[in-house]
Amino acid sequence: MTTVAAIAPSLFGTGFAARRVDGARMRTVGGVLDALAKAWDFPAHFGRNRDALDDCMRDLPTDLHTPEGAPSTGWLTIVENASQVLADEPDALEWFAESTDFWRDSYGDARFAVLLVDDDPAAIREQWARVGVSVTDPAEEI
Repeated sequence: MTTVAAIAPSLFGTGFAARRVDGARMRTVGGVLDALAKAWDFPAHFGRNRDALDDCMRDLPTDLHTPEGAPSTGWLTIVENASQVLADEPDALEWFAESTDFWRDSYGDARFAVLLVDDDPAAIREQWARVGVSVTDPAEEI
């Protein structure tokens, strides 16, 4: 399930390899493709389309390490300024929401998460609710 919070203490120190992306640079599908490709260092042959994004996000490197230097046990993409994601192409938000679930499900027992961070979490809840996504605040789960 997609997560929204200003901070997520339950996710830190858990062995995730984490990458940050800026939602302000992800206002279009092209921006989403570019931001995730850069953050996760996609291979040179990345096709820069939705199918290629799915392939790369479901095949993230397994030899990554946490900031503390330990081998990672999962992947975390932190999307800052998340209310701006696909703001210029709002019809594509449903695709992006479905993709994040698809990527998570493809890892089976491995841990995968996308954390949406914004100064206005209510805006994110409303934005994602319009495409049928229930949003969880990890602060409420602690």
